Amino acid sequence: MSRLPVDKRVSIAQAKDHFSSIIESAERGTIVTVTRRGKPVARVISEAEYAKLIARRRKVAWPVPVLDTRKFRFDREEANRR
Repeated sequence: MSRLPVDKRVSIAQAKDHFSSIIESAERGTIVTVTRRGKPVARVISEAEYAKLIARRRKVAWPVPVLDTRKFRFDREEANRR
């Protein structure tokens, strides 16, 4: 069972005053949300969490194209006749 990171919310002013402790919290696995007027504007996460996000993003397997348009030629006159 994987442990979900705890979310901690701080204002920008608090983030400025306690930057070192916010970084330490992120290193321990806490996701720190920085807010402006109560609305989230940024998140501070550990390097390990960031690496997981990037690795997951790179694993996207794009499907084979459904329609092969390489030999398609558009004939305006034929299209207008339809």
